[in-house]
Amino acid sequence: MKTFPVYILLMLFGFQMINIQAQTKSLPTEVKKAFRSGTRSLDGNPGVFYWQNHAKYTIEAELLSDESTLIGSESVQYFNNSPDTLKQMVVRIYADFYKKGTARNWPIGGQDLTDGMLYENMKVFHSSEGENMIAETTKTPTNLILNLKEGILPGDSITFEVDWEISIPQKKWARMGNYGDGRFFIAYWYPQIAVYDDIDGWDKIEYYGAVEFYNDFNDFDVKIKAPPAFVLWATGNLENEKQLFSKHTLKKLENARKSDKVVHIITSEDRESNKVLKTNNTNIWHFVAKGVSDFSYAAALHSNWDGTSIVVDSASMRSVFTDAVFTDSPRSYGRAAEWSRKSVAYMSEELPGYPFPYNHMTSVSNGRKGGGMETPMMANNGDPENEADSYATLFHEISHTYFPFFMGTNERKYAWMDEGWAAFLPIGFMEKYYPKYYYFKRVMHRFEAMSGTEKEVTLMTLSYQIGDYNSYRVHAYNRSAMSYYYLQDALGDSLFKLALHVYIDRWKGKHPIPYDFFNTFSAVSGQELGWFFEPWYFTRSYADLGIKKVTLDNQVVIENYGGLPLPVKLIVEFSDGSEEEIERKTSVWSSGNSALVFQFEKDKQIKSVVLGDELIPDTNDENNVFEIEN
Repeated sequence: MKTFPVYILLMLFGFQMINIQAQTKSLPTEVKKAFRSGTRSLDGNPGVFYWQNHAKYTIEAELLSDESTLIGSESVQYFNNSPDTLKQMVVRIYADFYKKGTARNWPIGGQDLTDGMLYENMKVFHSSEGENMIAETTKTPTNLILNLKEGILPGDSITFEVDWEISIPQKKWARMGNYGDGRFFIAYWYPQIAVYDDIDGWDKIEYYGAVEFYNDFNDFDVKIKAPPAFVLWATGNLENEKQLFSKHTLKKLENARKSDKVVHIITSEDRESNKVLKTNNTNIWHFVAKGVSDFSYAAALHSNWDGTSIVVDSASMRSVFTDAVFTDSPRSYGRAAEWSRKSVAYMSEELPGYPFPYNHMTSVSNGRKGGGMETPMMANNGDPENEADSYATLFHEISHTYFPFFMGTNERKYAWMDEGWAAFLPIGFMEKYYPKYYYFKRVMHRFEAMSGTEKEVTLMTLSYQIGDYNSYRVHAYNRSAMSYYYLQDALGDSLFKLALHVYIDRWKGKHPIPYDFFNTFSAVSGQELGWFFEPWYFTRSYADLGIKKVTLDNQVVIENYGGLPLPVKLIVEFSDGSEEEIERKTSVWSSGNSALVFQFEKDKQIKSVVLGDELIPDTNDENNVFEIEN
């Protein structure tokens, strides 16, 4: 896809750059500081002084399948691109989620409780001969804070080294684990340097289970020693596939990477006849990934592997390999590679309509009946009985490629900036392929059920502060998906898509915050969108449109009792049997008024008025019908 600088797009489409003070009456002090320092811009662009740090990870690990244990060592070169001297480092110890005594967002019982990550030989240094820079360490529930003897200067880099060991959960899986029968998915697994950014400095938010990603864009060089006969799939590219796979497997893999049809790369027959690997001895799998926000991998002893390919950019003819790993006798996952291809096609061509950014997408079934979890280029999914459930989940997890992986949003603070998109984007896909699944209604009704209640929180409430998981789910997925849906309705499909593309172009490979999203959409649309953003994101406005009154001269007054901008649909029946229907898009509320007046023919007598329909959320239907009694 050909892209243009933002200022050219704005000139071509006649948009005006408008000075937006972030759509709300007051800005947080951290955000004001970012605008003042020039790391963010009021028009939604990264500022002239925008920066972000990054790292290069070299990891060697060994999967001990019988013990359900992973041991490893890593060396990380960390680059300080900030203007600050860093006097400490924050290292995430995700495995301490399972440590005895750690707080969690949900109980896990005692089956998988451990002593947490075991680590030793930890060093921070400028050169291998230099002194260890760690002065003292402070352990919080899932972070390790390293106070340094000397600061890391702007433009400088250091090396962080550590050896470690973790237990892989076997019963209570939090996004990763040992799923039995030789099936592993490994994520949230290595000591990871936290993000240092222009808003908060070091990210010290704890990992208690609910909140997920916020990572820099890093390079990974990973070697994993696996038990005999295991096959591995991972983020990035497998560097030594010719040394691992048999000629039989390599030929089918090559065909799959060129074919628009699904190729069965590994089958149960291949495994039974020992045709998969060159040797069934212990193997070392070497993966390399550049500029990605995380690294995960799957390992399986008894799994099938299907793959196919699709061109996602007609200009460059760049293709994406979409593949699926699943158990024998799958419930619905047997067509996962095909549906993965359809998902990538939809995302690349329709919505977001932006070429899929990675060269492969592997969707692994862990054999459970439900659930899914995304990581860059990888997904860890259940295998539901219902095919529509399966492919809605598959699409959802793949769509996270754009948010938060291509655009490094802070899901720990603003889960709606990625989960909301991943709940919104399947609407068109599911309508296209599974219209009777009624995907939109499902998402809308979950939002409607909590809208206006005590448990509902604003979208700008920081996600990690939400203790009630049901409130978090509606906050992260449902209200946010509805906000994107009605923003699209307000702007129109073309302008919404253009604003989305500009937003992606500006912030791909970077760390956007909500104000960058608000300001970009306002600037590209040439509109002051505070009338929309304020109630949907900053306030407790809820879904309730009602008929306020019907006058004797046939004026129908619609009041927005809940305050949320929503489409308006009216059906008016007259005493002569005729009807008139009025539909207005969400933008009908752009004036900021809380009521709308519709004038109908004065020489007719109104018999009844019905407001709304099943696709417009409304928490109170008692004020949606007006009838004249005979």
